[in-house]
Amino acid sequence: MTDLEKAREMLHSGRYGNCVLYSREIIHTSKARGIMPMMEFLSAGLDLKGFSAADTVAGKALALLFAHAGITAVYADIMSTGAVGVFNSHGIRCGYGKLVETIKNRSGDGVCPMEQAVAGIDEPGRAFEVLRGILKM
Repeated sequence: MTDLEKAREMLHSGRYGNCVLYSREIIHTSKARGIMPMMEFLSAGLDLKGFSAADTVAGKALALLFAHAGITAVYADIMSTGAVGVFNSHGIRCGYGKLVETIKNRSGDGVCPMEQAVAGIDEPGRAFEVLRGILKM
């Protein structure tokens, strides 16, 4: 079983939360929602290069954070076309359950604010800084 398959299996087990990062028996998980798990992992200085990730929802903002962290493969139950573009441009393998045009906000009546924040950003490090500023981390 590949690291990505293991991360996906762990995500779907329901025991590990909304975000699972896996690499050769090293596991990082979080029950936080949205981009918060990756923001917390990155802010803590975790070395995530070479990890595979499974998440419930991946939009462009999260994709840029995965690229910034050095994640090599990603699966999301719901993935945006913007995220696929980021993964393709950074050589990150990706798979998804459902592909959507954009990620909606939590009330479902507009675009996710984190997606709006990175709409014009293509550089992962810059996206991390912008998102960190918004979240005051």
